[in-house]
Amino acid sequence: MAIYHCSVKVISRGTGRSAVAAAAYRSGERLTDERLGKCHDYTRKSDIEHRAIMAPLSTPDWMLDRAQLWNGVEAAEKRKDAQLAREVEISLPRELDAEGRRALVDSYVREQFVSQGMIADVSLHRGHSADGQEQPHAHVMLTMRDLTGEGFGKKNRDWNAAERLEGWRAAWADHANRALARAGRDERIDHRSLKDQREAARERGDAKKEEALDREPLGKVPLSAVAMERKGTPTDRGDEQRGVQARNCERRELTQQLREISARIAETMRGLGEKAKDMAQGLRDRLSAAWGRQDQAADRGAAERIAEATAQRGERDSDIPEPGSAADRIASRIDKARRPDQAEQNRQRQRDKDRGRER
Repeated sequence: MAIYHCSVKVISRGTGRSAVAAAAYRSGERLTDERLGKCHDYTRKSDIEHRAIMAPLSTPDWMLDRAQLWNGVEAAEKRKDAQLAREVEISLPRELDAEGRRALVDSYVREQFVSQGMIADVSLHRGHSADGQEQPHAHVMLTMRDLTGEGFGKKNRDWNAAERLEGWRAAWADHANRALARAGRDERIDHRSLKDQREAARERGDAKKEEALDREPLGKVPLSAVAMERKGTPTDRGDEQRGVQARNCERRELTQQLREISARIAETMRGLGEKAKDMAQGLRDRLSAAWGRQDQAADRGAAERIAEATAQRGERDSDIPEPGSAADRIASRIDKARRPDQAEQNRQRQRDKDRGRER
């Protein structure tokens, strides 16, 4: 599958590096560093697929020669820790043939770098990844100074802006995806992190895509480690990547098992739901049948007795009008309960008179 990789770094004299040596290695040529008087010969490299110097129309002819270009860069820098060149390293889609890969890199470099005044030294390598599969990639070395007449001017600090870097990364994904589409391929790459891609999939409700992105990112394996792996010598970085691949494989298997178990549970619950509906309907039918066998005459007699008792209570209490509100009615009933019965008062007075006569 097509993978996204676009890294940008600086080749600096402060780390002991040479622009001439870097260009010789990436192009597979023999170049001499005039400042150090050292020859760098990489003509035995066999994985170089394409090399080219791409420059603005106003570039002097001498800068179109690889050796003169990078020796000129070295001569323009006086500091011992000088930044010599910027390098963009990009993985090329395996799904494209050699011609398609060259056309893709050419359009990307011209649009993003050459049009801005940079000179680009482009090298395409066939390469292999740590898992042994072919991984074509490109190295793009870029000048960091403006062109002035026949030489180099000042460093262009605008090219160092973080927004530039993000723009280069996003543009590579756009160019690669257009090339894949033209080739009739469905594969696509994305410059965003896996986390950002998952969140975007979740926001648009694409559960399938969100699940596919639920994986651990593969770490980068340096070219030196890749070379050792190809010779059959395991490396720590190679082991780390194989471990990530194994965990991602296990994650996919467990996710599939969970999906299958969830489907079985859902099917079981649907079956239980249908049984529960049948049981409930059976109970309702039995209850209806049971009520239908009741003695209707007995029911009417009970209703009539309740109605008669209610009417008698109403007649007994009709001498005291019921207040309007519920609160008033409750208060009235409490007050009536507290008042002593008149007949009882008469009987008490009679008893008091009888006791007086006896004395």
